[in-house]
Amino acid sequence: MLNSRSIIGTIAAILACCSPAIAEEEARGEPVVLGYIENVAVGNLGLAMKGKLDSGADTSSVHAYNVKVYKRGERDNWVRFRLVGKDGRAIRYDQNVIRFANIKTKTGGVIRRPVIHLPLCVGGRWGRAEINLADRGEFEYEILIGREFLANRVLIDSSRTFMAEQECERPNED
Repeated sequence: MLNSRSIIGTIAAILACCSPAIAEEEARGEPVVLGYIENVAVGNLGLAMKGKLDSGADTSSVHAYNVKVYKRGERDNWVRFRLVGKDGRAIRYDQNVIRFANIKTKTGGVIRRPVIHLPLCVGGRWGRAEINLADRGEFEYEILIGREFLANRVLIDSSRTFMAEQECERPNED
């Protein structure tokens, strides 16, 4: 038979374990309804890009230039690349590669892409996203925002575009 101290201890442990996740969800608030095409702010500097919100994609993908994967240390993979915003502003990044994604092509082949973490904002909702670095030169939109970022933040009205009422202000980071 369980005594009241062990029951209270178990409940306290569960709450302590789960409270950061609950607090994060509460901080996000209700999801915002946006169109399937929206302006997106990318990275800590808020590089402006026109993006497609795609609930059919697991992760996000961005058009990156001059992508070079290299080693830093014995095991760490890093990637150097450039992003160019819709205003022509370019930003160079050096990022730790969190993993590589194998992407199936239309022709049946597979492309291996580096995946990184970058802050994103759409419709005033900031968050960190897993983003694979791609050659999206043949696509209309520089960035595709996938479900991993959209979940609990954004609902998509697929009949509309540019519905965001709230701007993405740059975060106050040093």
